[in-house]
Amino acid sequence: MKPRFIKMTLIGVFCLGISSWNCADNPIEADLNHLSITIDTLSITEISGESYWVAPNLGSNEKLFLGTKNNMDVPISFIGISDHIYWDFYFDSTITFDSLHFILYSNDSLLSPTLTPNLYFQSDSQFSESKSTYLDFEGFSTADWTDLGQPNVKVNTDTSGIFTATELVWNIMNLVETLTDTADTNLIRSFAIQFTNNDTNFIELFSREATNGPKDPKVKIYYHQTVEIDEDSTYRDTTDVTIYSFGDLSIIDPGDIDQESADLGLSNGLGLRSKMSMVYDSLTLLEGSLIREAKLSLPIDTTGIEESFTIIIDPIETALDTAGAIFETDPYTGIGYPYRVSSNIEEGVLTISIKSFLQNVTLGNETNFGFKVMSDEKNDPFEMIRFDLNGNDKKPVLEIIYAVD
Repeated sequence: MKPRFIKMTLIGVFCLGISSWNCADNPIEADLNHLSITIDTLSITEISGESYWVAPNLGSNEKLFLGTKNNMDVPISFIGISDHIYWDFYFDSTITFDSLHFILYSNDSLLSPTLTPNLYFQSDSQFSESKSTYLDFEGFSTADWTDLGQPNVKVNTDTSGIFTATELVWNIMNLVETLTDTADTNLIRSFAIQFTNNDTNFIELFSREATNGPKDPKVKIYYHQTVEIDEDSTYRDTTDVTIYSFGDLSIIDPGDIDQESADLGLSNGLGLRSKMSMVYDSLTLLEGSLIREAKLSLPIDTTGIEESFTIIIDPIETALDTAGAIFETDPYTGIGYPYRVSSNIEEGVLTISIKSFLQNVTLGNETNFGFKVMSDEKNDPFEMIRFDLNGNDKKPVLEIIYAVD
């Protein structure tokens, strides 16, 4: 069987080689000129927009803020510390807590200790990282919270002396009995930072979304454990453990909203969003059209923008009949995946592909109710971009390249 197998394999390889040689010398030729497929383009310039406002939530931002900037006020930020088995160490007879520290981090190497906030604690205060807004905390006060004062400020560097972060450290050892209370089934370890006076101070700190551990808000427990080796000797081990935040949120007050403003733009701090509309439906292109490219270009005034600014566009799922402009939550529901797309501004223009959505509108699978346009949640909330739909130099345009039989 084995010699026969080898022989058949060699014959197969020989035949394959002859076939390949013949194909190379005699390629298949065909005249495709009879096909009626053509490539065409369509430009839509009638693009309109309108602004609307939603109570701002900064729960997913990589920073915690406090103070006043660009006429927007952040009166307080909340941090929740997780429940963890480490709290049970306190009841281990072999373990002694030496100190308990609450730690936040800043990227400001020149942070002055006199401009740092006070830390407050409350065992039953709740906030929602994804839902809470300034509307939930109107008239809020820390009067019944435990005031833990201002932090010690420590500037950290690496082995080369290069700045890495500034630590704000509070000694919270006086809370140890409360924080480790296992009898309280409703215990919520809520902390808050707030300036003691309403001045123009402003500070940025890292939130739990920023670094995934090293610079997250945390509580650090320093303890020693006494281990008995034998009847005559014991061993003492000094170490520490870290308990991280389960959620954090800066409460931002956008102030009075000027609905008469001509600004059409985006700002997370103001809760400003936009709705864009254009005439496009299943009859816009000829039946059977296949969209090869569909790029929406929106000119933008980026005056005052210091960092990259990412914009999200999401087709609206259903029509909404409303004359309102200010809402507690976003009234427009986006379709989301796979049509929700994002892009950065380049040279004063947002260019973004909406090919997938328009193709499905052409096929009759989706209906075009317009697009909700939002600032990415990680953008600086104190920055604002403005759409310039009526400018002289650049015009908004949707450019479509499609093939049709």
